[in-house]
Amino acid sequence: MTEAAPAVYAPPASSKNAALALLRAVTSHRLATVGLVIIVFFCLMAAFGPLVIPHGPYEQDLYAVLSGPSASHWLGTDNLGRDLLARVVYGARVSLLFGIGSTALSAGLGIVIGLIAGFRGGIVDAVIMRITDAFLCFPPLIFILAMAAALGPGLHNVILSFALFGWTGFARIIRGQVLLVRELPFIEAARASGLSPARIMFAHVLPNTLAPIIVAVTITIGIAILAESGVSFLGLGVQPPTASWGKELRVGFTYLESTPLISIVPGLMITVIVIAFNFVGDGLRDALDPRLKGAGQHRE
Repeated sequence: MTEAAPAVYAPPASSKNAALALLRAVTSHRLATVGLVIIVFFCLMAAFGPLVIPHGPYEQDLYAVLSGPSASHWLGTDNLGRDLLARVVYGARVSLLFGIGSTALSAGLGIVIGLIAGFRGGIVDAVIMRITDAFLCFPPLIFILAMAAALGPGLHNVILSFALFGWTGFARIIRGQVLLVRELPFIEAARASGLSPARIMFAHVLPNTLAPIIVAVTITIGIAILAESGVSFLGLGVQPPTASWGKELRVGFTYLESTPLISIVPGLMITVIVIAFNFVGDGLRDALDPRLKGAGQHRE
């Protein structure tokens, strides 16, 4: 019985080979490649941009308040004379940190809850799913705004607010996948070999249910960035003087007619990065969902 176990479990290929195969599949998708290049560019800009730009995000030039693009301020300045390019570059750090951090927290919580619900079934599944449905009764943005208002403004509180709602989607996805996997022969063999339920869930069930989660994570990062921008625009996100795309949008809204670049540039950044994550998510979906393989080849 012990000697036959390796043949029964048929472990998947190494994670390195799987990652390379996935990367090749994604880069063969035209829009996903474009999205990936954009995301890499934004990450490099957030990481190394401050080393290149000549001004800091908090430096004020009181002689160039609300000025247009110039040799000293390439994108102009805001209402306090701060360099708009510097504010946008540093704002990318906040947006990417929020998008990745809140999505990681949401996914981690949702995966554990959905895994338990799908694997245990019965009353545990019913209770967890009713709690999930109760959360989903609230409009997402209203829930995040209410939680952010209750916890107080600040990036960490907004991340927590997003995670407290975002886990529901991941829990439902992983639960559906677990229901399909838990009765398969290799899971029955794991039970028969005496492995603990926790070991079976995390070592055997979870790795075989992650494909849709990977897609959901990619798309959710874009949604999270959009949510953070909206919350910061309304004054409940990061607080001044911290640079944020949503906060810059709010500042520029007041000066939309006289200095439109204050709103246009961060608004364009938000639009581009959200679309990029959706492009990558679309490519991952085509690569990981067997039903869609080949469909992307016929798309323009």
